[in-house]
Amino acid sequence: MKNIKNNLFQSLKTAVFSAIVGLSVSEAQGVFITEIADPNNDAAARFVELYNSGTTDMDLANAGYKIQRWTNGNDTPTASSIKELVGVIPAGGFHILVPGDGSVFQSTYGFAANQVIGNGGAADSNGDDQIAIINSAGDIIDIFGVPGEDP
Repeated sequence: MKNIKNNLFQSLKTAVFSAIVGLSVSEAQGVFITEIADPNNDAAARFVELYNSGTTDMDLANAGYKIQRWTNGNDTPTASSIKELVGVIPAGGFHILVPGDGSVFQSTYGFAANQVIGNGGAADSNGDDQIAIINSAGDIIDIFGVPGEDP
């Protein structure tokens, strides 16, 4: 009975996700941004969370994925903000990107981030910037916000 409930719950989550974003499950497979955090009391505790909705592990470096940021309504990404993504996100798993050296994130949240991308990158956003995952060809895989608009 527990397995039936779990399978029903998974199916329901998938249906709701598909309805909200307007994609079929097969189209929704891949890596995308699930959370951007900017705690008001500690800029060094900021982070960007990525999720792998696929059924296989995703090697970010082999895929040539990068993350970039547009700052304060600019329609061109900040060149210094483009960072290579490294590491493997397991199927159904998360990958946390942080600025600085990662120590404040770990002391704030109680676990280490998956990748420290340093200051000035996408994880160093103060919440009013646009952030995108791009592939090796420069195509946008997923984006938060609209470049050229200052939310």
